[in-house]
Amino acid sequence: MQIHHYPNKGYGLKLPFNSAKWLLLLTVMVLTFPLPTTALELDIQVADSSGGHVASVLGDIDCISSCTFQIPADALVSLFAVPDKNYRFEGWNGACINTIGPLCTLKSNENISLSARFVKTKVPKKPTKALLLLHGEGIKHTVWNEFVKQHFNNRCPIIYGGVVLGEDSYNPHNNVYCYRVAFGYYDLLNQSIAGKLLHHDANDGKKKRVSSKQLGYEVRAAALGLLNRHPQLSLTLIGQAQSALAAQSFLQADTTENQAIVGLLALQQSGHNATNPLDKLAFPILTLKADPEQDAKINAALAKLTRAWWMTR
Repeated sequence: MQIHHYPNKGYGLKLPFNSAKWLLLLTVMVLTFPLPTTALELDIQVADSSGGHVASVLGDIDCISSCTFQIPADALVSLFAVPDKNYRFEGWNGACINTIGPLCTLKSNENISLSARFVKTKVPKKPTKALLLLHGEGIKHTVWNEFVKQHFNNRCPIIYGGVVLGEDSYNPHNNVYCYRVAFGYYDLLNQSIAGKLLHHDANDGKKKRVSSKQLGYEVRAAALGLLNRHPQLSLTLIGQAQSALAAQSFLQADTTENQAIVGLLALQQSGHNATNPLDKLAFPILTLKADPEQDAKINAALAKLTRAWWMTR
């Protein structure tokens, strides 16, 4: 290796040709194949080791007492607090303490420690009958307003991330409660857990389509939130367009909260064919060519799906 003097520029280091070539190749390899990220620890506790468990939405984490998991740095970790029968979820401590509902999502830039609390509930003698309205992706909640006006006096609280936003509303003629999901919990994070979340493309500014599986996680969070409020729940889903497929994704999962589901009424626009069949589940499913404003059609279908409890007086 030779050191050459450059006038008025101090000393410079000149690498032989082969050394410079290998240095360039090494730089390209590092940029192309970055070193593995550092693993971090996720410490999960269930208070008193009873009442429920904490599981990830992707199914790779499940903890019923005290657990420690290795997670990649800068990854998003999304967890459900799932109560056992005759218990309800009371709240989070630790890293999730500011989260109200049963669904908590964190970015792992350091070791994470959290815990979930569950408490016993008094189970009512009769089940609570409820409808959960699922609007289509990109469709405003106002499409359901006529249905809500006719049956729930213009009141049907929204559930977001498993949290019920507002007071309960029910039809006094048949004692059926009404709720509707506001999709977009994961959109708010503006990052990807499974690489399929809704976000703006930096190149063209367009929104990429949300996967039905991802939306299904939000349906599950809503069901868990309702079970915390109504332990003896009898829940019927009404899905529109892609939200019906999201409900299907949720129903396909083998989860305890599925036991509270009566069935799914899938609304399809006239001439529209679903991309995936809705007839492969063990749950009762009705596919109806109707819009939410077509009250008479929906009433008839609900009465059939719920074995007429929707029309009970």
